Amino acid sequence: MKRPWKPWYPKHSGPLPDRGILERGAARELLTTWEITKDKDLVDRHLATMDKIYGKGAEERIRAHMRDIRRNERLA
Repeated sequence: MKRPWKPWYPKHSGPLPDRGILERGAARELLTTWEITKDKDLVDRHLATMDKIYGKGAEERIRAHMRDIRRNERLA
């Protein structure tokens, strides 16, 4: 009888290690979308779905990233 396959590595159960990078990327996308369209409702709808993707509190974290990018990285 063949034994069932088991992965040799432990399952990752902690926080996602790349979450900050992914959230920062999402913030760049949404900030650029807002700068081009000036459609706050569209950005708010996208931010409302971010909690499902990146976990609880993602909307506030992404908004903070957007503020940081706008203040420190954009020449406006």
